[in-house]
Amino acid sequence: MERVSASVGHTQRSFVARIVDSARTLVLSRLRAVPGMRYVLDACSVVTSFGWLVIAVAIACCVGAITVGWAEAFALSVACVALLVIAIILVAAPSPYRVSLRLAQERVVAGQTALGEIVVENDTSRRGGSEVIELPIGTGVAEFVIPGVAARQTWDEFFSVLTRRRGVIEVGPARTVRSDGLGLLRRVRSWDNPVTLYVHPRTVRIPFDATGFQVDVEGVVTAKLSSSDVSFHALRDYEPGDDRRAVHWQSTARLGKLIVRQYEETHRSHHLIVLDTSRSSWDRESFEDGVSVAASLALSGIAASRTVSFVAGKRWVPASSAGAMLDALASLTMSGRSDITALARRAFASCPSASYVSVIAPPSVSDAEAAHLAQVTPRDVTVQVLRINPKQRPRRRRLEGGVLFDCPSLRDLVRLVGDMR
Repeated sequence: MERVSASVGHTQRSFVARIVDSARTLVLSRLRAVPGMRYVLDACSVVTSFGWLVIAVAIACCVGAITVGWAEAFALSVACVALLVIAIILVAAPSPYRVSLRLAQERVVAGQTALGEIVVENDTSRRGGSEVIELPIGTGVAEFVIPGVAARQTWDEFFSVLTRRRGVIEVGPARTVRSDGLGLLRRVRSWDNPVTLYVHPRTVRIPFDATGFQVDVEGVVTAKLSSSDVSFHALRDYEPGDDRRAVHWQSTARLGKLIVRQYEETHRSHHLIVLDTSRSSWDRESFEDGVSVAASLALSGIAASRTVSFVAGKRWVPASSAGAMLDALASLTMSGRSDITALARRAFASCPSASYVSVIAPPSVSDAEAAHLAQVTPRDVTVQVLRINPKQRPRRRRLEGGVLFDCPSLRDLVRLVGDMR
């Protein structure tokens, strides 16, 4: 069995192509609603462009032979009609094959190869002839030639999809193509439904300490004081309204007055990740690194069973599980213009319980803008700004209320944040 490779990158079609396809689908759906028109459209769809040319030549030659008595034109018209009749005989016979499509795995990481298999079954009692199978893969089409398959036998062929970039790729549906030798008629039959292949962004494993959360059961201790919590701070005199359950009876008995415990307010670990998706701020390679960095941080929190919230531009990415998050990131694209500071402020306003904020910033963000980003949250919430800049060397410097990382690529992420406590 031969192995056929189809190299696939991003699979998004242009805006004009989508508009044309939508208009064509709308017109055809309206025409098919007319009684009897569906059969006419099905018959016309079998004729190729070259077939319509041959039909036009046959009609023109017939008209010329009748009007001017040109014998050669009549002979050419008869020859064109004979070719069309032979093509109809070859194409009209139904195909004895049934085609199914299988993918070994429907989720891969960018750069990996997805393997698939096409299985052709001949369920009839006669031997099938040679046919062509077309398999749409993203914006491309792979072709397979089926040799004659004996009665009640199967034939299979393996193929591979080389994924260079993150994206969502539609594979299939497989379709059998019957055509005559000259390509006058082309009869296509689709099988099954397309299979969606999710190409996840590349990620790296980083220690959970890189997110700045404490690993103990008390959550993250803040500078706020509280009369009831789990992180003990100090003892103080009783004040009206204090909970009597906080009374420290040993100190009360020793000092002869009511003494209560005071605690430091704690927060549960909640990591908020903010990714800027403004098209005007990123180039293609830097944006892919930004998505990978954000996905790596989110996976670190999810793996440690911490609460993670993830906003990419105006879109909230599901972060309850690793699979759902990576599937959503596979289709993430750059869009429009945005103010990264306003984006971070809106994100934190939607998640006020966040105890740590990571902002994935484009190369265009200056040091002053990064320092301003670190001020969008309360003082007890740390902000780390990861600026994806391939032209800068890896570095880390402190900001008031946070830290700024210059991360040239995904490979530098572990070294930059791995030692962070």
